[in-house]
Amino acid sequence: MIDLIDLDRARQNIPTSQNTDEPVISTLITAASRACRKYCRRDFTQTTYDELYSGTGDRRLFLRQFPLISVDSVRYRPVTVLKIINSLANTPQARVVVTSTGLTLTRVTNGVKSTDTSVTFASNVTVGAVIAAVNALGNGWTALTAGYDNWPAADLYCPNGISGSDGANPPGQGALTAAGQNAELKMHTYELAGFQLDVRRGWLLRAIPYTDPELLHPEDLVWPVGINNFRVQYTAGFATVPEDVQEACAELVATYFAQRGRDMSLQAESVGTGHSYSVPGVSIDNIPERIASILRPYRITRVTTGQS
Repeated sequence: MIDLIDLDRARQNIPTSQNTDEPVISTLITAASRACRKYCRRDFTQTTYDELYSGTGDRRLFLRQFPLISVDSVRYRPVTVLKIINSLANTPQARVVVTSTGLTLTRVTNGVKSTDTSVTFASNVTVGAVIAAVNALGNGWTALTAGYDNWPAADLYCPNGISGSDGANPPGQGALTAAGQNAELKMHTYELAGFQLDVRRGWLLRAIPYTDPELLHPEDLVWPVGINNFRVQYTAGFATVPEDVQEACAELVATYFAQRGRDMSLQAESVGTGHSYSVPGVSIDNIPERIASILRPYRITRVTTGQS
């Protein structure tokens, strides 16, 4: 992810720093940016998200990041778009996994494990192309159409808010068993039109009664209860990181810089002359209180009641 401040902004809070300190400060900027994001539970910088949400029966759907800039699509009702089966003899185990780049097909035949990752989304841009590529593999692999051949194959994968910048993207679907039975790969295919935006609070509101009549009765303007039954693609964040957030991040960088080499377990110390001092406490998120007080207005707090 993008750092919340740059090197020049950080050095304003470290007036004694030298040019030779810049590599260390750059590392601390990334650490402080991550700490501020973790404490506030938000990214701040303008980012595009592709996430799954479970309907709760409420009129509002709370998106994880805000303020909202735009909503590209809201889709619901995941359906099976293709089926994959392995019918090779002496193959008691076969599995299908959807990754960010394509399919991983694994089988165990006569006790020997084989893995194939050749069916990629880059080379097979539609579901129909994926089906054809699987059928060309041999070794017992067969793919069956479900009538969605023209849909983009990459839509089989949803990162669900996990960014590749922090490590490898996790699997999107699977491992689904395909040994002698169909592994059904699903996709959210129904486009939702009946909603409005609360940009500042990051809400999607079911408030348009004359659209999407197949989703619910028109009088029931709620997000139907379900597990990951909605997929939302949207852009949220600040075009420019707020100045007070930048100040908090810069202060945290300065704090990290000043504490280099200090015993972090030390809370208080007395010296032989009778002088003593204590180290200011930190919050549970390892953010000094003076910095936490700056960030607190931006901290996302959600209360769930367990009611639908």
